[in-house]
Amino acid sequence: MSPIVLVIEGVLALMLGACLFYFWRLDQRLKALRSGQDGVLRAAAELAQATAQAESAVRSLRATAQEAGRDLQARINDARATADRLGLGAGKVRSSADLGMRGRA
Repeated sequence: MSPIVLVIEGVLALMLGACLFYFWRLDQRLKALRSGQDGVLRAAAELAQATAQAESAVRSLRATAQEAGRDLQARINDARATADRLGLGAGKVRSSADLGMRGRA
C-alpha cells in the first residue's frame, strides 16, 4: 500500500471514530430526553388530576353558594312578612318627633 492510501484510511478511521463518538453523545441526549418526557407526562397527569379536583371544588362551592342564597332569600322574605305584620313597612312608622311636630302645626 502506498503512503497516500494509508493516510486516507487513517483520516477515514479518525472520522469514523468521531462519528461514533457523536452518535454515542446523541444517544445519551435522546435517552435523557425520553426520560424527561416521562417526567412531563407524569406532570401532565398530575395537572389533569389537580384540574379535576379544582373543578369538583368549584362545583361544590357553587352548590353551597346557591344554597346559602336560597336560605338568605327565605330569611329576607320572613323578615319582610314579619315587618308587614308589625306595620313596619316603608312609610308606615312615624317617629315621635314627627307626631309632635304635627300636633303643633
